[in-house]
Formats: sequence, structure tokens, C-alpha cells
Amino acid sequence: MNTVKGSLYVLFQSYKKQIITFWCILYSIILFSLFIDTFFELHTYSFSIMISIPVYIFSGVMSAKLLNKTLSYFLRLGLCRLQFMLNVGIFLICWSLVGAFIIGCTQKIITSVSNIFIIHPILLFNNSPSFFQTMALDTVLLLFFLTAGLLLNVVFYRLGFIGGYSFVGLLGLITIFTIIFKWYSSLFDLLSNISTFTLLSILLVLSVLLYSIITMAIRNASVNPA
Repeated sequence: MNTVKGSLYVLFQSYKKQIITFWCILYSIILFSLFIDTFFELHTYSFSIMISIPVYIFSGVMSAKLLNKTLSYFLRLGLCRLQFMLNVGIFLICWSLVGAFIIGCTQKIITSVSNIFIIHPILLFNNSPSFFQTMALDTVLLLFFLTAGLLLNVVFYRLGFIGGYSFVGLLGLITIFTIIFKWYSSLFDLLSNISTFTLLSILLVLSVLLYSIITMAIRNASVNPA
């Protein structure tokens, strides 16, 4: 238990500066938006803001640097790779829960003091979601983005820049073909016909599968990146 607590503390300290900077910038934008909303309310104008998506992207970018920042340090302390991945998994779950709670509370405060419309992915499935429904979706999406970012980190860590950028290029090609042949329309049709619970279950299973792949890839990883 002490090892887990110590690992969580070290992992948090590794990202403390970036997390504080990000939330300060985000809240500055929110406060500015509230000021603008108050001003334009006199002229019957309204506008929308998005809080959740920037947090998802930030989380994914941060997790894409995790191995380079912490793996060698923990291995030097005597942790095996499996212990490291277990502690990282707990850290990512905590990150997702805390991030989702902050997003939910922030949105609740904004809607209670202003007429700003909050853009959120859950509105695709539910026009009047509860706080807990929003938090559940944010938690699972944050966990998915964190896991996806960590997977990208593993690819660069194991295969180097050439292998990593080749993987990114392959993803880019898949995206281009998806747009050209309009494969995304089938995906949108599928998403529009499933419930929120089903979507949460799919994303959670994907996150677990991705993390299992990451754990297997790390088992024989070198202390130093390729």
C-alpha cells in the first residue's frame, strides 16, 4: 500500500506543474467567457463554450509522455514493470475520476450563474443529462484518452521515432480513407442508435484491452527508450 501511495505521489508530482498551468488557463478562459456573456446579455446575444474536450486532449497528450518521464525512475527504485503498470493504472483511474468531477462541477456552476450553453458529448445521447451521467461519460472518455495516449507513448518508446511516426502516419491514412469513402457515416449511425450505457461499456472495454496490450508491451521494454 505504501508503494502505491508513493507511486501515486511521484506520478502526480511529475505532472503537477502542467496540470496547474492547464487548469489556470482553462479557468481564465471560462471567467473571460462569463464576463463576455454578462456584457452581451444586454444585447440578447448568447454563445457556447466547451470544457470537456480540451481536458480530454490535454490528458491524452500528458499520458503520451508518461513512460519517458517515470519508467526509468521507478525501475531504479526497484519496482518491476508489472508493479509499475499497476500503479500507473490506478493513477489514470484517479486522474479520470478527479478530472470528470472537476468538469461536472465547473459546468454546474456555469449553467447556474449564466446563460452560456455548454457543449458536451453526452448531448448526442441525452438532451437533459444528470450530473452523474455526465460524470460517468467524462470518466470513461478521460480513461480512454489517457490509455490511447499511453499506447502512443509505448509505440514511440519501443520502436523509436521512425516506428512511432510510421504508426501515426498509418493512423492518418486510415482517417483520410475514412473521410474519402465516408465510412464515418456508418459509425455515426451506430452511435446515434445506442444508449449511453452501451457506449460507456464499449469505451471501458476498449480501454481495458488497450491497457492490457500496453502492459504486455512494457514487460520486456528497456529502461531507455529506443
